[in-house]
Amino acid sequence: MMCTADKVQETLGRTLDFLKEHQNLIDCHVVDFLWNNHWEKLLPVDLRKELDANGGEIIENLQSILSGNCPYKQLREFLTKAKNHSLASFDQAINLEDFLPEEQPLKVTDFMTPKKMHEVKSASRLVSWLCSKSKSPIVVVDAGDGKGYLSSCLAFEYNLPVIGLEANADYQKSAENRVAKLKKKWKISDREKNYKSMAITVTSDLRIGKMSQEVFSMDDEKNFCLSGLHTCGDLAVSCLEIFIRDPHVRYLCNIGCCYNLLSRFPVSTYLANQNFLLSDRAKMLACQSLNRILQGSLPKNSLHFRTFFEQLLKEKYPLKDFEQLGKIKCNNFNEYFKICCKKMHLEPFYSDEEICEKFSKYDRKNLDIFYILRSSIAEAIETVIILDRILFIIETCRESKVHLVKLFQQDISPRCFAIVAEKLP
Repeated sequence: MMCTADKVQETLGRTLDFLKEHQNLIDCHVVDFLWNNHWEKLLPVDLRKELDANGGEIIENLQSILSGNCPYKQLREFLTKAKNHSLASFDQAINLEDFLPEEQPLKVTDFMTPKKMHEVKSASRLVSWLCSKSKSPIVVVDAGDGKGYLSSCLAFEYNLPVIGLEANADYQKSAENRVAKLKKKWKISDREKNYKSMAITVTSDLRIGKMSQEVFSMDDEKNFCLSGLHTCGDLAVSCLEIFIRDPHVRYLCNIGCCYNLLSRFPVSTYLANQNFLLSDRAKMLACQSLNRILQGSLPKNSLHFRTFFEQLLKEKYPLKDFEQLGKIKCNNFNEYFKICCKKMHLEPFYSDEEICEKFSKYDRKNLDIFYILRSSIAEAIETVIILDRILFIIETCRESKVHLVKLFQQDISPRCFAIVAEKLP
């Protein structure tokens, strides 16, 4: 199903209303959970009362609750409402299986983790299918090539000419080393010239035709498919702009990630006119995954330690500002407390015995539940980011079709939706 401007705008409008309703919860600083009393101040009263009465049972039955079996009315309504604003609930989103012919077994699976194999298997199918639609010879340009997982698969498995572009020279070198091993193992001499990697920063003014001519000795009248498997931050937007600007880039397959690094938002005229912005904390929250919690990944001790230390610190020095602490790994709070004091050039202001007594009274349950509630909103923020990009293409490249395709299993790869675009003849 093709995405339409009307449906995207309608969905954006509803999702914006939901995010505005929970703006304070989204934009809060979690380490101030105790000091600023987020539990009392930021949660709806009826929901908080239900959580106060059933918090222990909720934590014990978390797997079942997050799987959709929630017996608590207020919590169920909150989680359901958040889920209704996820990309999976967007009416015009489609599954890969509904979009492509039957999959074929992947051969080039060496030197990949199971997660990466799953991603490459699906992404390569989609990109190769897009390329098969071209009536002219086509070159794949993979932006944010990393270690060459997707690009090498397209080159050696699907026999497509591919240029991998990677800004990180170390990653680009790793890609070349990995490809050399693949060539040796698979003896693909007839296809070994298909893959070329370049250490280059992708910007919106990239001249793909000229670059391809230099790499493959091709004229710039060839068609191009611009792919990106988890393009980080603004790189995703640059890819969209290249697709829109360059008439020879006929196809686009982009899966974004690292929303916390995003500075270019919004990009659609529609959303810009709404005067809606995402705070840095909202972008950080968009990177979280409720599926990870479903798999048993509740906040680590470090977040609990940091939150409790913040409470102690502000009780002692309520008017003083301190620099950020950064990541500190410790097995117990006593050790954490001492390291934090040292980093802040403070003498420990409680003894070991006092710290043990204070932390023994700390109940982590409420912060765990608060973390879950915030994380449930993450997918709604992602919806706004991705639909803004889709609308940007629809607004500025009218002779195109745009699809939102669920490409991966979300429990394996949380950033699982691809923007797929094709210019009409």
